[in-house]
Amino acid sequence: MKNILTNFNFVVLLLSRCASNAGSSLYSIAAMWLVYELSGSSMYSGLALFLTQMPALLQIVLGPVIDRFQIKKLLVFTQCIQVVMLLVLPLAYAFGFLTVALVLTVMPAVSLCNQFLYPAQLTLLPKILKKDQLTTGNSLFSVAYQGTDVLFTALAGIIIAVVGGVAIFYVNSATFLFSALLLMQLRLPKPKQRDENGEQRTVKQLVKGYGEQLGEGLRVLKQSFFSRLLIGILVVNFAIAGVFAILPGFSSTYGNVDFYGMLLAASGLGTIIGAACVSLFKLQRVPIAILYASLLSVTGLCFIAIAIGSQPIVVLLLFVFAFIPAGSINVIAFVMIQSAVEEHLLGRVMAAVMGIAAGIAPLGSLIGGAIGSWFSYGVVIVTSGLLLLIVALYWILSKKMRRLPATQEFSTDLFQAG
Repeated sequence: MKNILTNFNFVVLLLSRCASNAGSSLYSIAAMWLVYELSGSSMYSGLALFLTQMPALLQIVLGPVIDRFQIKKLLVFTQCIQVVMLLVLPLAYAFGFLTVALVLTVMPAVSLCNQFLYPAQLTLLPKILKKDQLTTGNSLFSVAYQGTDVLFTALAGIIIAVVGGVAIFYVNSATFLFSALLLMQLRLPKPKQRDENGEQRTVKQLVKGYGEQLGEGLRVLKQSFFSRLLIGILVVNFAIAGVFAILPGFSSTYGNVDFYGMLLAASGLGTIIGAACVSLFKLQRVPIAILYASLLSVTGLCFIAIAIGSQPIVVLLLFVFAFIPAGSINVIAFVMIQSAVEEHLLGRVMAAVMGIAAGIAPLGSLIGGAIGSWFSYGVVIVTSGLLLLIVALYWILSKKMRRLPATQEFSTDLFQAG
């Protein structure tokens, strides 16, 4: 741990991750509040959430962009764009033309810029850390991500109450500016020139090359192991998105809106604990099929127990335990990909995985919300739990998955044959 925290580039990336995620957390809460305040309609709030989630789908095609451009310049540029866009809303309010339509336009634009950040930073980790430091590095990134999310989601309500639902966007803009200033301090080696003969490529050649690079990343995911991993991730994200879609209504059954915030904090706390457990209990030494099946079984059983209903404190504790496996799985999955994918393909593969995984969330939210309104919140939570148990069973019964080693033994040679 001490060695990794003496790595200048890693510390800069980690602090930047905290700053930008703090801004994202504040922004998502503030924007949803502002849309509801301007429209008075939950329909627009739901539309705002949908529009914010949809840009995650574009991560599938961002990989070649991340691999082609200098990552430092790309990260600084996207942070600066967010600084400017977030200032549009309070300025529009000051000049009297702030509308729901403007907020709904700015929200997905800011979200789109943010899609570059996490996969680009994760692509940098293997370049600035030693292989035996990747697990710790990913754990710290996950803890930083979830920690700032929990903290600033909890603080958002207080900040809005103090400075107002519009002025908070000045705070948002400042966090992204701080992140950009940090990223400017990165000391990365100059990337190798791809075209040694210095030829200028035509637009047609660039588009063709981009398509080829995107295809390379997706072909990696078609390999036996990665396809099975991706199926599991899709089902898990779909199930959890369905649960979060009905969480406000589920919280209301316990009598107050504050319980919703408590459940969000509980899920974030569980994710933080899970990320920390990977290094603490050396989970990278456990065979991957056994590890994944065990973790998903815990979450599935906790969801089913939550649906049965109990005292609020018990539900909160179950929510914490349900999301501990999610934190561990996030770290393990990233380490697996970083270890098994060749460096020149890493950006496009990482972006594709995150884009496909995040892209299923809007669908899970829509279906989960519909089922919750047609039947009951308990049906959604039990169904989600059963889906997770099915994925766990699939992983443990698959002969190919059982033959896979522990995460620490993964290498690019392991999957050369596909």
